[in-house]
Amino acid sequence: MATQHPTHRIRKALTEPLVRYVQEPAARPLVYAFMQTPITPNQITVLSVLLAIWAAYLFSLGEARALIQGGIIFEISLILDSVDGELARAKNMASEWGRIVDGIGDYVSSIAVLIGLMIGIPESRGELVVLAILIFFRGITFDYFKEYMMCRVTYGYDGPGRDIRKTVNTLTRSPALIHKIYFNYLRLQQLLFRGRWTSLKQYASTGEADPGEDVWQEEQRLNYYRDKRPLIILWKWNGPDLIFFLIALFACFSVLEQSIRWLSGFMLVQMLVTFTLHHYMIRHEKNS
Repeated sequence: MATQHPTHRIRKALTEPLVRYVQEPAARPLVYAFMQTPITPNQITVLSVLLAIWAAYLFSLGEARALIQGGIIFEISLILDSVDGELARAKNMASEWGRIVDGIGDYVSSIAVLIGLMIGIPESRGELVVLAILIFFRGITFDYFKEYMMCRVTYGYDGPGRDIRKTVNTLTRSPALIHKIYFNYLRLQQLLFRGRWTSLKQYASTGEADPGEDVWQEEQRLNYYRDKRPLIILWKWNGPDLIFFLIALFACFSVLEQSIRWLSGFMLVQMLVTFTLHHYMIRHEKNS
């Protein structure tokens, strides 16, 4: 059973506390309901995005009542964003395409809500720009760390590295726009965590898209999980959902405008501390 310990625990350990204890329990009854229907996870993703756009419109009005309504609708959108992934697993419909659609949907929702707030609360536009940059940065880095840790501990391989190789190979066969966007997203993650920005031509010319893969054995995975537990605890508080939940909550209680400045400051400090500690710990890591 020892081999199942990290596999069983790592997903929960890397789930944002807000998602694990608030959004996923709220999403569970909807997942059960949608399982009995022909509704697909991608359709839930689209519905979530449309609700976020509706919330953004209400935020743009800048009125107290509209902000409360926008906060409620936006929180429903966030719950549905948890539904699509759970529904995909429950219906055995999880796919790379669904993952890409979900990621793009998250960014569309985020941009719409932030633009709505900038229109509705123009005096806080500077703080909202800082918050927007933070949300984008947190989303990219949290996704990378979560994917890397999940794959290293559970399967022993470098998940983001495998993703970028698969995407490069897909692009060489079919250069679709959606795959180009995803490739550049992966490259940005690679730049932030590894300090490298490799072009598609460089991948093709050096053969880096298909290197021999370093797959860790069970003992290496267990040791890595134990060694990186403090880092996992830090990172799970750095996902983007916490910021959006607080935005929705403050809007519902009519204190959003007064809270934006300290929220952006607090999130900036939290992200800087986590990223600094991450690079310090990773710099000294060993694969055995």
